Order: sequence, then structure tokens, then C-alpha cells
Amino acid sequence: MEELVNKYIKEKKKEDFALIYRLSFDDLYRFVLSKTNSKEITEEIVSDTYFLLIDVIEQYDSSKSKFSTFLFGIALNKLRQRWSREKANKCFSLDEDIYIEENHYIQTSKRKKLFNCIQEAFPLLSDKYRRVLEKRFLESKSIKTVAEELHISISNVTTIQNRALNKLRTIVNEKI
Repeated sequence: MEELVNKYIKEKKKEDFALIYRLSFDDLYRFVLSKTNSKEITEEIVSDTYFLLIDVIEQYDSSKSKFSTFLFGIALNKLRQRWSREKANKCFSLDEDIYIEENHYIQTSKRKKLFNCIQEAFPLLSDKYRRVLEKRFLESKSIKTVAEELHISISNVTTIQNRALNKLRTIVNEKI
């Protein structure tokens, strides 16, 4: 793929870009869909990603990263922009995609609002969910350590953590 992208950057043949599109579309679509859980939003983000790619593809450097990393980064930025617009007055998502301003800092008022929403929602979780989240995020323990302390498997800790975060996200979003 990297050779094809470099060829497109040099020669600017539409056929090469069409091939890049065909070869990368399915993976990009699945990636965005995993973040949005919405076909409509996914189609919009993927479309926007390829339109922007046309303008920024010359910035791609195959010696620094794989093309898929470059492409997924564009899509992730598009997602963050959309989420930022949609969630301007709401609490934020609780995963690796917490909405971060371009300068990489969450504004203080947004941070306080997020904290208050979580503080209100946290007691509504089951004991099992709270224990795992407390150990993972408040006590900064590894998944392996949490598994050992709770006498459960590592995969079970991961599952409980994901379910707890999803439940917490749902409760927080219902409160707004």
C-alpha cells in the first residue's frame, strides 16, 4: 500500500487514488463504525476522511508510519471534531477518545462538568463494576493486578471494565 501511495503522490493518477480507496475502504469503515455504532455517521466520517485525504496525502511519509495509521488518524480527527460539536454542552465519553481540544487540554469547565457527572453516576453502578473501576483508575492498578486481587481472570477484568465504562457512559448521558 505504501508504494501505491508514494506512486500516487508522485504521479497524481486518479486510478491510483481509486485503488487506494478500494484497498483501504473496508478497514477504515470498520474502524469508524466501531467508534460510532452508526452507519450514517460512519459513512459521513469516511467520506470526509477521503475528501481530506486528497488534500493532505502529500504530507504522508512512509518512513514515519504505515499508511493505515495516517488514514485512521485523519478519520479519528474527523470523529473528534464531530463529537466536539455534538457534545459541546454534554458530558464526555469515558474511553481513550475523551474529547480533547486541539491544544490537548480539556477546558476547566468541561473537566468539572465531566467530574460532576461521573461522581453522580458512579454510585449507581453495581459493586462489581465499581470495584474494578476503582482499582483500575483510582488506584492505577494494572489489569493483571486487579485480576489477582479479585481472584478472577484477566479477560474477565477486561470484560467487566468495558461493561462498567459502557454502563457509566449510559448513566452519564441520561443525566444530561
